[in-house]
Amino acid sequence: MAREIERASILRKKHGIHISGYNVPAPLESFEELSSRYGCKSKLLQNLSGLGFKEPTPIQRKAIPVLLSGRECFACAPTGSGKTLVFLFPILMKIKPRTKDGVKAVILCPMRELAAQTTRECKKLAKGRKFYIKLMTKELSRSGDFEKMHCDILVSTPLRLDFALRKRKLNLSRVEYLVLDESDKLFELGFVEQIDSVVKACSNPSIICSLFSATLPDSVEELARSIMHDAVRVIVGRKNSASELIKQKLVFAGSEKGKLLALRQSFAESLNPPVLLFVQSKERAKELYKELAFDDIKADVIHADLTQQQREDVVDNFRAGKTWVLIATDVISRGMDFKGINCVINYDFPESAAAYIHRIGRSGRAGRTGEAITFYTEEDKPFLRNIANVMAASGCEVPSWIMALPKLKRKKHRPKRDSISTLPEDNEE
Repeated sequence: MAREIERASILRKKHGIHISGYNVPAPLESFEELSSRYGCKSKLLQNLSGLGFKEPTPIQRKAIPVLLSGRECFACAPTGSGKTLVFLFPILMKIKPRTKDGVKAVILCPMRELAAQTTRECKKLAKGRKFYIKLMTKELSRSGDFEKMHCDILVSTPLRLDFALRKRKLNLSRVEYLVLDESDKLFELGFVEQIDSVVKACSNPSIICSLFSATLPDSVEELARSIMHDAVRVIVGRKNSASELIKQKLVFAGSEKGKLLALRQSFAESLNPPVLLFVQSKERAKELYKELAFDDIKADVIHADLTQQQREDVVDNFRAGKTWVLIATDVISRGMDFKGINCVINYDFPESAAAYIHRIGRSGRAGRTGEAITFYTEEDKPFLRNIANVMAASGCEVPSWIMALPKLKRKKHRPKRDSISTLPEDNEE
């Protein structure tokens, strides 16, 4: 027993895993242990291997055994570290498919795109096993006959699920697993009321709740304490830090015109697609797209004014390599899993350390290395220290003068930026 405890401790230390809680199960050394320790069916392991999962990531090593042992889990790990598999695998192992008990697992996601993506991943992992896996679409939430609907696993955004609970009499009283994915974003987008509604509806006293997050604000900690009992807390790396696989760099551009010049210079020197480029608003996204249209760069833009189909087409082209550079905002990109992003460019300085972590986490996913470049101007200097702290915590070198800058004592509004556009305005005759 002492040797097993020591081995578990060495494994946690090696992978930067920090835990709190009692009687915490040992981490996985390999996915094969899912069979030997937990009796996982071979079909599920075959699907796992077929999807390219060879070795568990640090969060998977620790949090999967926690959930499989029947414990509630509060997990914090960098974006792209494989958190989705952590909650999908135990659900698919533990619930019985196609019974008449109604919904047995609910997964809440902050964005429609993330909910759709999670549904796709769940179906791939469950291939060959007869699970009813449903995505709560707008149509389903408004006109679904939930008394007759066959559903084992339901994936939804808070608003759509709350609507179905209030208007369509959806019954969640037999739910065995409740997952709040990207719980920091659920709070940031103001879904507290809807989350409360869902938690109350999931009234099974034996329910297992789990929260997943890339950052750990106080609001998420409070939520975890309010809905979970004796949960195991699992943190990979340092709290509120980025992946160490991402090479992070700050670039002083002086002004808005300087940023456009620096971007073009960066592309001229080494354009290594796919590149994800962040701006702070959809208006600026459109402006930058028009500027890059004059360059020999296969660029596209995604924003809230596009229809759902147009957004999907943009994402598909980016994934297929038809688009090299995709311009996006924080809101629209959140939760989209762009595999193989080589570089993230923060054209506009992120509004918070959490936003920075989520942005650059699009790169360096699933064990791959990546690069993150952040432009800043004179107006951005008061915000530099917050981002520099994240960089330093991730092992990146940061100039001493930046670390010596005063901390922000209260949240400042982002600077009002000059227009990106260098094009003459259209004059109506």
